[in-house]
Amino acid sequence: MKKSETLICHHLKELLRGYCSLKYLIGGDRKMNKYEINKIGISFAEKIFQSYGFFIDRSPETRGPIDFYALLNDKRIKIKVRAISQIGSYVFLEKRRFNICDPDLFMAVAYVPHNEDEKILYLMPATEWGKDIYPFKGKDYPGLSSEPEWGMCFSQKAKDALEPYRFSNIIAVI
Repeated sequence: MKKSETLICHHLKELLRGYCSLKYLIGGDRKMNKYEINKIGISFAEKIFQSYGFFIDRSPETRGPIDFYALLNDKRIKIKVRAISQIGSYVFLEKRRFNICDPDLFMAVAYVPHNEDEKILYLMPATEWGKDIYPFKGKDYPGLSSEPEWGMCFSQKAKDALEPYRFSNIIAVI
């Protein structure tokens, strides 16, 4: 096991302790709602960034275009987190909230299954979303009230396609 993987496992155990505490606070074994899962995803992402030496600066706008800034040396990247808890989940952001032309903006997708197995963090540059790359999708809804969005369906096929976007692969080239 690589040193970075060992650090990630250590941080996952810390996160799991926090998850168990949160699980107790929110009512035992009931399934968490999307908001609660996303909070765990944000905490998970922050811990992984910190394990790689990044300083975390929380965004004052929790519902804004980013959840936190990650700073290392002179590099400052903006992170928007979305968490999913099961295969078949769909995550999205309104296009007006996620500028795909910003080279410093990233979407972190945290896979946080309800059964507490295999937590995974993916890190996708915003600039990848405008390209024709599976599983990233751009949806427009002309004539409908829904806002245009960038999204991704998290199927087993998509999980396999996201392998190059695992945190450790992307962070190595930032």
